[in-house]
Amino acid sequence: MGDFASPAAGPNGSICINNSMNPAAGSVVPAGSVGIPKHSTVVERLRQRIEGCRRHHVNCENRYQQAHAEQLEIERRETVSLYQRSLEQRAKKSAGGGGSSKQPQSKQPDPDSASSTEQRNNTLIA
Repeated sequence: MGDFASPAAGPNGSICINNSMNPAAGSVVPAGSVGIPKHSTVVERLRQRIEGCRRHHVNCENRYQQAHAEQLEIERRETVSLYQRSLEQRAKKSAGGGGSSKQPQSKQPDPDSASSTEQRNNTLIA
């Protein structure tokens, strides 16, 4: 908190933070001896910090999007693999059990919904 001097009131009631900028303040102080940076210096530092934050954000955002796309691709492959395994198990059950399937037809997913799910996944990836 002690980095800056307290504001001084000028003769017309205006507030001036840097006394060396106010000629009516009575004391003449060389500009280099005051510990307060000029307004333009502070603004320039802020601009540099903001620009650094923007660059960092863009860099992180690109990495995030790439990782997210990779994760979607992995999940899609796992989904297709699980679906293939379920089809294989269903084929084994129907071949081994003959016609004694106790599951009603409505419980089995129809192939159209599986293809639409895969199309949706491909659309999400693209």
